[in-house]
Amino acid sequence: MRRTDMEELEALMEEAPQEAVQLAQRLTEETPADPDVWAWLAETQMACGEEEAALRALAEYLRRDPEWVEAYTLRAALLADLGRFAEAGIELEVAASMDAEDPRIARTEATVLELQGQFAAADAAWKRAVALGSEPPARFERDFLQRMCRDVFREAARDGLKLTAVYEEVPTSGGKGKPYGRPVELRDARTAVVYFRNLERELPPDAEPEEVQEVFADLLAEVVGRR
Repeated sequence: MRRTDMEELEALMEEAPQEAVQLAQRLTEETPADPDVWAWLAETQMACGEEEAALRALAEYLRRDPEWVEAYTLRAALLADLGRFAEAGIELEVAASMDAEDPRIARTEATVLELQGQFAAADAAWKRAVALGSEPPARFERDFLQRMCRDVFREAARDGLKLTAVYEEVPTSGGKGKPYGRPVELRDARTAVVYFRNLERELPPDAEPEEVQEVFADLLAEVVGRR
């Protein structure tokens, strides 16, 4: 894959994600035997929230290079985000059969367990991931996160967006069109649900209050823009 194509894709993902998808699709048509173009297609599709399409692109990558562990962990994370936990577990089993010491596997397992509400097992998986070299997950007091989110909701209300906030750890239901991994979603026109564990995955472990507010404000604006 040409470096110029990679540089153009990186720029487009920042400025025009749908154009990045279109370019990546053209590259797969030009050089379908190159696994890297399928990885880039999956990355651009993930940037646009096209999870099912990204799963297919990663499957095409693995047809050409079945030894890339990260492709399995990415597929596992996408499947878990869609609530397809049994399939996510299979992807992780395949990855572990190739390299059980890869921290990406334990890290992804932790996320899959979190999204199922299995917090003790998830924390144990996170501990294994950190021992294998992964960065520790962000963890914040719930009162702190609620206070930061409340400030964002107050600012939104000043701009005319009045929402009642509900706080939960993770979604208790999901599926097509309602990803488990979303940090915030609109339950209805007047109610926004914030999922603390999902929000923490968007934050660095040492995030300052201003950074938490900024990240959450961007997430809320993105979700509101989907209405």
